[in-house]
Amino acid sequence: MRWTTLLFDEADLDELSRLDADALLGAAGDTLERRFDPRDLYRRWERQHWLASDIDLERDRKHWDTLLSPGARDNLAYFIKSFLVGEYTGLDLMSPILAACPDEEYLVYLGTQAADESRHTVFVSQVAEQVLGMDASLRRQVIESWSVLTPAHRAVHSLENALLRDLAESPHDYAQWLRAVAFFHLVTEGVLALHGQRGLVRGLQRVPLLPGLRAGFTAMTRDESRHVSFGLHALRRGAREGFSEAVHDMIETGMPLAAVVGVAPVGPGATPGRAAASARSANDLLATIAVRLRQLDLPRDFAEHVLGRCRTAQEAVLHASTAATAQDR
Repeated sequence: MRWTTLLFDEADLDELSRLDADALLGAAGDTLERRFDPRDLYRRWERQHWLASDIDLERDRKHWDTLLSPGARDNLAYFIKSFLVGEYTGLDLMSPILAACPDEEYLVYLGTQAADESRHTVFVSQVAEQVLGMDASLRRQVIESWSVLTPAHRAVHSLENALLRDLAESPHDYAQWLRAVAFFHLVTEGVLALHGQRGLVRGLQRVPLLPGLRAGFTAMTRDESRHVSFGLHALRRGAREGFSEAVHDMIETGMPLAAVVGVAPVGPGATPGRAAASARSANDLLATIAVRLRQLDLPRDFAEHVLGRCRTAQEAVLHASTAATAQDR
């Protein structure tokens, strides 16, 4: 792991794309365990910079048109559209977080995250246009992508927007800033983005195709590990300063929402394999949430309470979809 982590830290775009998926994701997790402060994260951003314009998607388009099955294209298209909405939303939400930032070193680091969100949005937009064949307009891409998201995905982004609107109206409210960071950095990025990227990177490495997608999403995974590391740092400090109630409230609200986003409803006519895949996704999400709660140094009883709420939310989705399948039969 030590050498993999060093390579992950220092690799250029081409080297990153060739890393084994499990090694890559293990190194991303190691970043979060090392507890970097904002100055460390800024220096890492300078070393780990990459350009969306350096990624050539010509081979990806050829692979997409001629070598991928319709089912694989549909699955990847959904992933890409969900990331497009997520990255654009992240970019849009950075303004109130920056404006309400309570610390000078935090602000310097968060400026780099805003740049990352712009780069991610541009890259995924390029994929949408050049590989999926969507309209070149980012606005039209976002509207079309939003229309295909699941209700759970939309609920996450809607709550995120409400939190950031509240923060924009009260930019000097430190507790509100921590609530926004808890949801954006920990729930959206720390669970949903890293969980989704993990699945996508593993899927892309199983098939020797789509080199541009593999390079871009691998680099995005490294960027996201910095963002989540910052969020964990800021939230641990906020709790030490007496604002644990605000942090806990947002985690208790947000984590159960995240827990069901990746759990695909098993609708009428679904195969046993689909049901098993949905159950695996639910377990993977719970494992990711458990790790984030541990890294936040939460009291054990509160962490168990949150995990219990997450399990209950997942069970409700799985039970409803199983009942629908049984009724159809």
